[in-house]
Amino acid sequence: MVQTTTLRQYFLKRDNRSFGTNAAQYVIAKIISGVLASLRLVPYKQRVVLGGAFFQYVISPVSNNKARILENIDHVVPELDPVARANLIGGVSDNMGRTLTELFFPDGFLKVIDNCPLTGDGYQVFKTARLHGQPVILAAAHIGNYDAIRGKLVLEGHSICSLYKPMRNSFFDRQYVDTISRIGSPLFPNDANGMGQMIKALRRGKTIALMMDQAMSTGVKIPFMGRMCNTPVSAAKMALKHNALLIPCFAYRNDDGITHTGVMEAPIDHTDPITMTRQLNDLLEKHVRAHMDQWLTIIQERSAA
Repeated sequence: MVQTTTLRQYFLKRDNRSFGTNAAQYVIAKIISGVLASLRLVPYKQRVVLGGAFFQYVISPVSNNKARILENIDHVVPELDPVARANLIGGVSDNMGRTLTELFFPDGFLKVIDNCPLTGDGYQVFKTARLHGQPVILAAAHIGNYDAIRGKLVLEGHSICSLYKPMRNSFFDRQYVDTISRIGSPLFPNDANGMGQMIKALRRGKTIALMMDQAMSTGVKIPFMGRMCNTPVSAAKMALKHNALLIPCFAYRNDDGITHTGVMEAPIDHTDPITMTRQLNDLLEKHVRAHMDQWLTIIQERSAA
């Protein structure tokens, strides 16, 4: 006798969520997939511009993004006048939309970043370390398109192990992971198992990339943007334990809104986790203040004391 699976059984076996929740997420995933498919008819550059405008003028106003950005502006740069505030909100939202569009259309993105210049003292140091098999930790931030440097290094033949945050919509998550994996792999989920895989890679002398501007509810209190913020010191601890280079990396969107520039700072000297992390924070603050309208983490700014 052939067993059949009803639509209800199909949705319920996905996870522990209700039939209604899974059915709604299935429909949403199909709608998003359809929108992405239709966008393929638009040339890449115009596609990125449309993605930025859609997020800035449609998604951001109906979501809570604007309120969160305004709240964080009051904490970080309260001196801004109303016009500057409006420009900052618009810039952050536009960059978010452009970045998401680029990540979902990796073929065009990779063609663009193939010409992305990588500057800074850390670039040559990184290449030398890879020739000698020394492990490297790239400490990146959510500025510009944070995947520009990773993608450029992968195009140059380097393997970069990275973490990703699984999407809440399990139906869309597979498409999302398959898409961003085309920019570079291996990718591991941002959980205990994924972090374990990253540490194993580091032990084998590989390169891993970590984001240093995540919103944290716990961590060591270290100054950042005039506040004492919860800050993870794990990257510095791993660098010390595994004798890995700790290279701060920042990517910017250029004035044309399409191309990118990457900066790989000189490696952080090995001292102690607090001192090293404070140096990372200082560099992060410098780059954030220079390109605050491209800093995506201001949507969910780091927790402070």
